[in-house]
Amino acid sequence: MIRELHETDRQAILDLAYQRERENLFLIGNLESSAAFSENRFFGAFRRDDLQAVSAWFGRFGSFVAAGEEAAIPSVVDAAFAAKVHIESVPMVQPRASIVVQHLRHRGFIPRVEHSSLFLELKRQAFRPQESAARPACEADRDALVLLQRELHDQTSTAPITERERGKIMLEGAFVVEEDGHIAATATAGVHSRHFVQAVGVITDVRFRRRGLAAGCMSALCQRCFAEGKEAVLLFTEANNLAAQALYAKLGFTVIGKFLLAEYQS
Repeated sequence: MIRELHETDRQAILDLAYQRERENLFLIGNLESSAAFSENRFFGAFRRDDLQAVSAWFGRFGSFVAAGEEAAIPSVVDAAFAAKVHIESVPMVQPRASIVVQHLRHRGFIPRVEHSSLFLELKRQAFRPQESAARPACEADRDALVLLQRELHDQTSTAPITERERGKIMLEGAFVVEEDGHIAATATAGVHSRHFVQAVGVITDVRFRRRGLAAGCMSALCQRCFAEGKEAVLLFTEANNLAAQALYAKLGFTVIGKFLLAEYQS
């Protein structure tokens, strides 16, 4: 049986996602939000009363992911596609990422670009803190962080900042470093699970690169996460970004797998 999932299914989805906690961190973190079922949509495949696979569309970001048995994933992708959710990206750990992207491709939904990345982990005992002047982000930083996000995605537009762009900025868990009165670098502790945190949005303004500022933001982020009792910090970086890989290795991160970000027309 395939059907849309609702609040009463929350625990069943969490139970399924926690079977692979590391790779389903984005799903878990968003599902545990109080707005999980008002902002997002979930679709499940059942064998009798047991949930076998789930797909999730997150309205705030336009992101789409799936979890569970590989054989059942296409059916929950089909359910979301039939519901006409507006998919802007598929950010998932391999190999399930390719299952989702290929099934969407068979539906005629072709990604604009695919980014192949490395999946990295920093365990508490391997952490090597770096000197840092980073501070927690505040509301006054929101627009500056939007501009950094545009830079990350090679968008040099001078168009006015939109409320949608502002809404995508996660201030809670974000750290910033200032240089010459500007937000020069940032990193954010994004979604959380029982044991892990996913670091996202690690960006340095092009004017301030090669000063160790992003490493400082990441160090402050990791220190807080470990102080809160997390087992490890996870993140993804493009396979050809050797500078970022060197930064993360300096902190103690190691590669544990592969990740795919497929981007579609927004």
